[in-house]
Amino acid sequence: MNKPLVVSIFLGVVMVLSGVLAWAMTPTIQANAQQDKINLESMIPVQFDNWKIEPVTAAHIINPDDQGLVVKIYAQTISRTYINNKGERVMLSIAYGGNQSTDMHVHRPEICYAAGGFEIGKMTKAFVDTTIGRIPVMHLVAKQGTRNEPITYWVRVGDSLTRGWIEQKVAAIGYGLTRTVPDGLLFRVSTISGDEQDSYRIQQSFLEGMLKEVRSEDRHWLVGRLTP
Repeated sequence: MNKPLVVSIFLGVVMVLSGVLAWAMTPTIQANAQQDKINLESMIPVQFDNWKIEPVTAAHIINPDDQGLVVKIYAQTISRTYINNKGERVMLSIAYGGNQSTDMHVHRPEICYAAGGFEIGKMTKAFVDTTIGRIPVMHLVAKQGTRNEPITYWVRVGDSLTRGWIEQKVAAIGYGLTRTVPDGLLFRVSTISGDEQDSYRIQQSFLEGMLKEVRSEDRHWLVGRLTP
């Protein structure tokens, strides 16, 4: 068999295999279409433990995302500020998107804050221990002028909790191999403080109390399939 013919056959096989792989990776099932509808406003408690909503400070919450993208990517969003009996404040922001295909991924805080003119400090992967399980989170600090904002966040992709671009992409690819479009949720809490470690302590206390108060049948929307 001459060389040009061998090359032609090889290229033909590669093209066929590429087509098969592309077909296999094309999502056909949308995860959120198989689940009950989510309602963030009713799901997230307005008061729990020593925490309650403080509406007058809602303006402090930063949402650096372009509003056109917010409408395109997210089906629901909520932003609230809570205060406890010690006067400590936590800003909560949750965004839910039913379609986590490549161009519709939820935006991680390190991306949208930077786009909004914030300087992003060191990012650290950590865990928050709660009564419902251990939650993998990302810690980072966003700075703009005199505003210093320690942030704790995670991104749920389908049943998986992810931190950062690599984990988010790996989870999405995993669903792509099953030809499923997963839903997704960004969960973010932050405080305005120069004391980063104390901020993370306050945020952990807030998360423990809030997640314990959320109905057990609704928690999967926030934390996916979390191992107790």
